[in-house]
Amino acid sequence: MKSRDIFVVVPVFNEARNIRRSIGAIRDVWPRIVVVDDGSSDNTFEILEEIDGIQIVKLEDNRGKGAAMKVGAKEAWKLGAKAVIFMDGDNQHNPKHIGEFVRVLKRGHDVVIGVRLLKTDIPWHRKVGNRLMSSLMRLLFRIDLPDMMCGYRALSKNAFKQIGWTSSNYGVEVEILTIIGRKNLPFKTLIVDTIYHDRYKGFSIWDGLGILLSLPYYRLKRI
Repeated sequence: MKSRDIFVVVPVFNEARNIRRSIGAIRDVWPRIVVVDDGSSDNTFEILEEIDGIQIVKLEDNRGKGAAMKVGAKEAWKLGAKAVIFMDGDNQHNPKHIGEFVRVLKRGHDVVIGVRLLKTDIPWHRKVGNRLMSSLMRLLFRIDLPDMMCGYRALSKNAFKQIGWTSSNYGVEVEILTIIGRKNLPFKTLIVDTIYHDRYKGFSIWDGLGILLSLPYYRLKRI
């Protein structure tokens, strides 16, 4: 795999405040970018149209993060990608790690998972939820990671086809890991920066509870 075969995929929803800075920072280190506007109701799409050198997919309705990730990956495959690196569009994933993901992919690894160190500045409900989830993931899926919810990760085209997640919302990160565990797919991890500009944006306590309650379902679900 060559560098030109790897695209960054960024699903966004109502990120007008952050998107110009976020995509600009990514472009500073990587030229191949697909951004999926997941039915934003603010002027996110208009801002994206002003940014040169990116591929934009606009969804007319809000389908959820997991669905937008799929749309972005499929667009990248059309453009000739052999692997994608998923990043959030809220400027909370440091683009400096893109090169590290690329190097691991080029060494032949199909799945690369970003892992944040659980520092004291992480919102308490996310820290507690991560610990509960980590314990259940070890028990049910033999996945041993300190951070289950980081959306900074990479998949080869082959891994994307094998995983085929169905979650359309924030549960997509955990569902991907449950499939990796059940199929015993090899993966590499990378330590990435922990950044929270808005401590309670997007992901809520109720989202976390819903994901925790879904784990037994994923354990019993056919693959």
